[in-house]
Amino acid sequence: MKKITLQTIAEHLNVSKALVSKALSNDPAVNDVTKEQIWKTAEELGYRIKSSKKAFPASRTGNLAVLMPRGYMNDIEYWGKVLGGIDAELSKHGFSMLLSGIDTSIPPKEGMPASIHENKADGVIVLGHIPQDYIDDLKARSFPFVLVDTNIQDPTIDHVLANNFIGAYQATNHLIQAGHKNLAFVGDVESAWSFAERLRGFEQAVRTWNEKAPYPVTTVRIEGTGVSGRGNYTSAEFSQTLVGHVRNNPPVTGLFCANDMIAIETQSILAQMGVGCPSEVSIIGFDDLALSELTQPKLTTVKVPKTEMGKTAVELILRRIGDPEGWPELVLLSTFLVERASVQKL
Repeated sequence: MKKITLQTIAEHLNVSKALVSKALSNDPAVNDVTKEQIWKTAEELGYRIKSSKKAFPASRTGNLAVLMPRGYMNDIEYWGKVLGGIDAELSKHGFSMLLSGIDTSIPPKEGMPASIHENKADGVIVLGHIPQDYIDDLKARSFPFVLVDTNIQDPTIDHVLANNFIGAYQATNHLIQAGHKNLAFVGDVESAWSFAERLRGFEQAVRTWNEKAPYPVTTVRIEGTGVSGRGNYTSAEFSQTLVGHVRNNPPVTGLFCANDMIAIETQSILAQMGVGCPSEVSIIGFDDLALSELTQPKLTTVKVPKTEMGKTAVELILRRIGDPEGWPELVLLSTFLVERASVQKL
């Protein structure tokens, strides 16, 4: 079989070998149309391209910016996995990641990083609770961007989310099937759109059961803990409110927590108050952090495909760069219940 070389490609297209070399090296001096034609021909002829030089044909810089609230930078349990998925997928396409933490308390004129101000990236992936004015700024700049697990609900923007509704439905149904008649949703719904979707799944599972069940399931909401652009928070009143509900008459015996960090904090508070888990209270979290396997007892939770969310975001932004006028996509990735020891049948 004849070896395919740069000269082979050049002769096939009737262009110079130097032009082929520049195009395959993603040289910005080569226009996008020519570059794409050369790349397509190289692939069709079977030319093996070194991964270090492989780049998306429409790329200008070979960089993609990733923006996230600065308060998330230490959250390797969740956002670190998303970033890992982004980095792995970018490397397949010859892109570099320019990661910037955003101070969400200051306006975008001051807080937007140089990668955006100086057009050092081909597109942007936005993670988490970025304020609306940053989104508006990106739109004004006509910068291609996608969202990952944010509070922004804009049908004109590509967005990647876990299926929070179905995950919460499965988790709540698990508590009901275990015989728990008095349930609580733990977490401040207004603090995250994902929490609101999890509450919706929680309520739908209870509603579905109550429509046909021999006995009703009752619910309460326990507030005072949630997430923000600065990370997780817990109010001073949360502990008292929580313990009050599990010691009520009748007591709440099944707790669905809006994320794993809330569930772990809940376990800790109840243990300090002498309330046994799962002997007195069953607890389910959401996210499947590594910490959920280290608690005593190990935490039943809902697995979120964090790495896959990052990879999918890269696929969407590359598609958006290549087709700026394409139809926006909302991608929901499946979640799965992970059964451990924090839920006990009554």
